[in-house]
Amino acid sequence: MPKTTEITTRLQGAVKKRDALASQIERLKGRLQEAQSNLESVEEQCRSRDIDPAHIDEAVDQLRSKYDTAVAVLETSLTNVQESLGPFEA
Repeated sequence: MPKTTEITTRLQGAVKKRDALASQIERLKGRLQEAQSNLESVEEQCRSRDIDPAHIDEAVDQLRSKYDTAVAVLETSLTNVQESLGPFEA
């Protein structure tokens, strides 16, 4: 049969662990609240730019497509300018 001191020691260890876990839960709740607040802020920024947060992937794909197109047009224009300048360098 365990001695009283052993039981007390085990109980104190369990209480410490419970308190540490409760503290960890509170920290995690705080982080969750901060993350939810940040998410709400980002979603509001999306809405202010007429982007539905539920369809953000589609918006990113559209922006990427527009970017790729714009870069292709720029590259083509630069090539045309370079070719146009060629006769004047000779």
